[in-house]
Amino acid sequence: MASRSRDPARTREKILTHATVEFAKKGFDGARVDSIAVRCRLSKNMLYYYFKSKEGLFVAVLERMYEKLRAQQKDLAVRASDPVTALEQLVQHTFTALLDNPEAIRLMNEENRHKGRHIRQSRRMRDLYNPLVDTIRFILERGRDDGVFRAGVDPAFVYLSLSSLCYHYLSNQYTLEVALGVDLGSEQARANWLSHITELVMMFCTTGAQPHNLAAPEAKAARTPRRAPARKAVRQNA
Repeated sequence: MASRSRDPARTREKILTHATVEFAKKGFDGARVDSIAVRCRLSKNMLYYYFKSKEGLFVAVLERMYEKLRAQQKDLAVRASDPVTALEQLVQHTFTALLDNPEAIRLMNEENRHKGRHIRQSRRMRDLYNPLVDTIRFILERGRDDGVFRAGVDPAFVYLSLSSLCYHYLSNQYTLEVALGVDLGSEQARANWLSHITELVMMFCTTGAQPHNLAAPEAKAARTPRRAPARKAVRQNA
């Protein structure tokens, strides 16, 4: 086995790369630190030197996975677009990020099976997701001011909606194909679904009647907004 590396960042990244595969394939309970160490060509003690424990390593894997997803969502970049385009882009980036990272879906399924026990130990999760919610709030407020989005829309609800629509299609693809008798894995099917869910999110946010359970107190006093402009076609780049 190798001795302690002179390049800690590279060693840590190598461990996380192999640990991600192990945890995604076997889950937390089935994964073995010994197996990860062998693949890394490092001693088991080296893994504990960097991550303290198997649980610490799993938390680091989850944090790295969420970092990659958040980077691909490009939510800060979409702020430069007009509100309608920005929200469409956010849906597209979220779907593509999950499509490009199937291990992320398996890891999230595993951690939810454990009721979030490990990720609760992370001190970084809120820091990763607070900017996303802030960006959605920024987009919604700009859209409200422009008269294309209605008032009183909760940015957390918007993200729950769009991420659920992206996630469920991909995480349950194979069982849904059998149940519905349709091919969900083709490029065309995915493009159609992305277009569909983008339209659903836009319909929820654009002007119209307000659901009583989501309307903010100030919504009743909001001015009557203009009609939303026609949506541009969503391009599938996955």
